[in-house]
Formats: sequence, structure tokens, C-alpha cells
Amino acid sequence: MASTSRYLSIAPQFLRCATRRKFPFVRAFASSANRWSSTSIEPKIIPVKEDKKNFTPDVNISGKTIISKIFSPDKHSDSKDNEQKEESQNIKPDLLNMVNENQSKGSKIHDIKSKVNTKPCQENGDSVLRNVKSAVEHVLKQIKSETEIEKTIQLSIDGIETHSKYSKDVHRILTTGLQRISILSTNNESSVVNDGNFKQLIEYVETNYKKLSLKELLDCSCSLISLFPEDVAVVELVENELMWKIREADLDLVIELHKCHEAPKTPLRKTVRVHCEGLIKRRMTETKPVHLLYLMKHYSTRKDTKFFYKLEDRVFDLIDHMSVNNYCNIINYSAVRGSRNESLLRLVLFYLNKTYKKRHLQQISSLLFSCGKLAIYDIELFNKLSVDLMKSDLNSSKFTLNILKSASILGWRHEETLSCLLNQLVNEKQELDLVDVENLLFSASSLNYCPEDKAELLQSHCLKLIDTCTKETSRLPWLNIVWSLAVLKKATPELIATVLEPEFIKHLEQGGAEKWQYQSKLLGLNSAAHFDVPDYSGAYLPQDFLSKCEQGKNNAGKKKMCDDISSALQTFAPEDQFCRRNMMTANGNKIDVELCVDNSGLPVEYVNAQESSSEFHRVAVKVLGFHDLTIPGKLLKGPVDMEIRHLGCQGYKVLTITHNEWMNIKTTEKAEYLKHKLKELIL
Repeated sequence: MASTSRYLSIAPQFLRCATRRKFPFVRAFASSANRWSSTSIEPKIIPVKEDKKNFTPDVNISGKTIISKIFSPDKHSDSKDNEQKEESQNIKPDLLNMVNENQSKGSKIHDIKSKVNTKPCQENGDSVLRNVKSAVEHVLKQIKSETEIEKTIQLSIDGIETHSKYSKDVHRILTTGLQRISILSTNNESSVVNDGNFKQLIEYVETNYKKLSLKELLDCSCSLISLFPEDVAVVELVENELMWKIREADLDLVIELHKCHEAPKTPLRKTVRVHCEGLIKRRMTETKPVHLLYLMKHYSTRKDTKFFYKLEDRVFDLIDHMSVNNYCNIINYSAVRGSRNESLLRLVLFYLNKTYKKRHLQQISSLLFSCGKLAIYDIELFNKLSVDLMKSDLNSSKFTLNILKSASILGWRHEETLSCLLNQLVNEKQELDLVDVENLLFSASSLNYCPEDKAELLQSHCLKLIDTCTKETSRLPWLNIVWSLAVLKKATPELIATVLEPEFIKHLEQGGAEKWQYQSKLLGLNSAAHFDVPDYSGAYLPQDFLSKCEQGKNNAGKKKMCDDISSALQTFAPEDQFCRRNMMTANGNKIDVELCVDNSGLPVEYVNAQESSSEFHRVAVKVLGFHDLTIPGKLLKGPVDMEIRHLGCQGYKVLTITHNEWMNIKTTEKAEYLKHKLKELIL
């Protein structure tokens, strides 16, 4: 043992001399001998130098775990915290300290309770208790979110300090923490801007924002603009840096930045949005379907019409790479915009029918409404939607009513579909309010469809609403309900009497409603009281009411068709001598062309419509446009059917000419066609 120590003690001196001759292997041995020269048998442990590449911080938690804790702090708890919880279960808490700590929380709850209790109690006790409970739950939820915000801020600061040597982890922790804070702050009334720990995070952003990548800057910007309503210093720094870096970025990031600034409230944020819009417009050829659909949705409610047309042109390039949802959304956004690009819609409908997949109830409702607004009449698509509709679970009365209303706008009278919708809406268990009944009956009357069993339930339901729905606040909806029942020939004398009373009409005229909303309906109900309800004994409209009414005008298509029919009649029944145009009966029924014919169907000189004779017949020509008929069966819609029915009751022979049959007749044959129709009508 002693000899070994002696040899080791003189080894450095011997090797020092040897190394002067530059023997490499000897020098290597000397370096190891120096470490052992001053030691005993047990050597000392020399610390290893830090390697920056393989350095692992002396912490108990990694950056990835911190980020996961920020978003779910309750799921990740340290073992020390668990031990403290177990120990604290055996210790009785000090109630006085708990009261002091929760004094602000309790005061908030007490204030809300006092406010609710001091309000005038017009409801029953149960509803007041529900209000108190919901108010207290709101405060407790707010307190919980405040606690989570504090935990998130503290976790973010600890993570940044612990992982300060790893910039990537620090930046991820920072951006994730700000995102979580902004999410929690949206449902919280109190602001975290003045919190001391939060200011530390903001100071770190202000000093290190240039080191952040473009994606990290974008995440910070989205969080900061939701936290700060005004453009403070940190927001200005981040926004200006973003505008500089975003110029050469991928279009996905430009779109994401545009989404963050979709509704700017400050001049700087508007500048950022305009900057993004300029980049998008210059790089339209790089847009993908997902970008295009977002931009169409965004610009469907903006004033920039030219750019929306450019987006529609871009659809032609990307149509092969889109899905069924994309095709439906294009139709929906075009309806919101009010842009009826026929070539685009035809192309989209072709691909939609070609690649059609099952739609759920909300999609069916939106698509039918958009088709109604854009006047799209695609029978193939409607048949597919009807099949999906009958297979769907119609639990939502909201969507069911919307689908029925859209079908009435389109004139889609598919009896199986209508029966399915009405079975869901009209039953003894279904509770419908005033607006629901109005929409249901208005749609059913437009389509001229209401089975007897459903009509009885609706009649009884409407009779129950007489006392509550004839008030000033609900006069126009109630008028629509009674008029719809009259169109369907289901209005009772009691219901019609509630609408034709002078007091009801007076309040209706003074209620601010437009004349076109109620005048024609009152005239129709007045005629229904005369002709459809034999035992009616209530009031009628005053005699001078018709003179005060404004006569509606035909649309451009129907006006052109009326002019064409008059021109054809001129060849054998000149105007003023044999026929007159745009006439109105004493009951307010409109006639496009009125003429008189003899028993053989030949026109005779025009006589006063009030006179009656067995030698001639009064003929009322009604021109029916596309919107007056249902599809696909081309049946009369309810209001047109009621008007023709009332004209017949007044002694007229009604000659209906539809647009589809008239357009298929050659110009030289139109006069002969009218002569033939008049003879058929009389004989």
C-alpha cells in the first residue's frame, strides 16, 4: 500500500521529463496521473463540464408539460401537491380565515341576491329562485375563471423563468399562456390587464417580440387584440412587426391574420386588415378551397362587390377540388350576398347533384332557404333533400318551420314531405306560440296544402288564442293567421269576425304597419265572409275602404306577358270597345283583362260588369306567372286559388293562362289559341 503511494507520488516528476520529448502516449498518461497524484486510494469525483447540446435543466417539469398544464391545470398535479392534500385532510380548517379569504366572493353573491329580491316580483316563487340560482352560478363561474387566470399567469411566468435557456420552449409557453388567458377572459367581467404578474408577461413580449417567429407573433397578436380593446404599446409593436414579416409569408398565415382582424375596432387594426386584403387580392391564384370559402363568407356581407365577383371566378378554377359542403356553402354565401350568377350556380348545382351526400336537418334548412332567395328551382336537388328530410329526426320545431317556410317560398309542394313536416308540427302534444302558428299557416296556405285532420287541430288552437292575440302588439300576426285559414277555406265565422271589426282595423292602421301588409288581406277576408262562410253575421269592411287601397303592380315578367296577350286580343277584340285591362271588382279582386262573350264564345261589345244577362258571359282573364304555381305539379298556389274562387262567386268565367303554355305558342298562332280557349270556357 505504501509502495503504491510512493510510486504514484513520483510519477508526475518522471513523466514531466518525458513529455518534454513530446511522446504523445506519455503525455496522455501524464494528464491522468496528475489527477491521481494527490489522492489516496479513493479518488475524488470531478464534475463533468456542461454540454450545451445535451443540457437538461434541473427542473421537475418540462416545457411541454407546462403547456399542457396551462390548458388543463386540474388534470396535472405534482406529487408534492398530492401529499400536501392528503396531509391537509387530517387538519381542521380555520373557518375565520376562510371567511376573510372569501369575503369578496361572498359579497358579490350577497349583492346579486339582494338585487334579485328587490325587483318587483311579477313571477311565481320558483322563477325567482331560478333567477337567484343562475345569478349565483354566474358569479361562481366568474370567480372560478379568475382563479384559473391567476394559475395560468403564474404557470407561464414559472415556465419562462425555468426554461430561459431554451428560447423555443419559452416562446411556446408564452404564446400558449396568452391564448389561454384570452380565452378565459372572454367570459370574465374583470380585466387582467392591471395584474402585476400579467404585466411581466407583457414586458417579456415587448423586449423579445423580434425573436418570435411569424406564427408565434400571429398567436400573440390574436391574444393581445382580444385582451386589449385599445392599441397599447405592446399591441403596436407586435402589429407593426407582423405587417413587416407577413409580406413573404405563406397564404395560410395571411388568411389567419385576416381572421384575427375580421372586425377591427381601432385604426391600426383596420390598417392590418387592409394590408392583408391587399396581399390576398394580389395572390388570388394561390387560394385553396378552404381559403376561398372563408373569403366568400367574409365578403358576402361587405361592400366590396368587385372582389366578390373575383372570388366567384376563382370557383371555376377550384370546382374539381371541392366537396359537397363547399358546394352548399357557395350557394348559401351567394344568397347572403344576393349575387345570382347563373353560370356559377348551374355549375355548382351540377357538381352538387353529381357528388351528393346525405344532408342533416340544419343543412337542408339553409340550402332550401338559399334556393328560395336565389330563385333556384332544381327538382333533382329538391327530391334528394326530401328523401333526407323524411329520414331525419324532426325533433327541432325551429328547423322544421324554417324548412316549411322555405318550401313555400319555392312553391315545392311535395306531399310526402309536407305531410312529414305537418305531422311533427301539428299534434296535440306540440305547443306552438303565436309566431309558430303564423309561420306554419302562412306556409301551408301558400302551398295550398292542409289535410282535414291537421286543420281541425289548427282551428281549435287558433280559437284558444283569440283573447290573447287580438291585442295591439299582435294584430298583424293575427291577421296573417286568419287570412291563411281563409285561403285554405278553414276560417270559422268567429275568427273572421275578430279581424273585420272596426276597432281592430283602426288599431291596425295606427300601428305603423305598411298598407301592402294588410289591405289586400282584409279585402280577401271580406270576400271570404261573403262567399266562403254562409253563416257569417259579423261586420264587413266599410264601402269606401276599396277606394283607399293601393293597387299592386305586376312584376316585369307578368307585365310583359299581359301586354303580349292584349296584343293578341286586339286582332279580334279591340281594347275599350270589347275589353278592358287592369280592372278591380267591387270586392277588391284584380282582373288582368275583362271582356264579354256570347254563348258561342265570340267577343261582344263591352258592357258594365254590374249588369247581368243570359245572352253574354263576363270573362276574367288571369295571367299566371311562374311564382303563382307550385312545383313540380304546377298547381295553383293558395292566394291565387282563393282569388279565382271569389271571381267565380261574383259571376265571372275565369280564363287562366300560364306562362309555360303561353311561351310555347308561336306568335302567329296566339290569337287563334285565345279564340279556342274562350270557346272551351263557355261551351
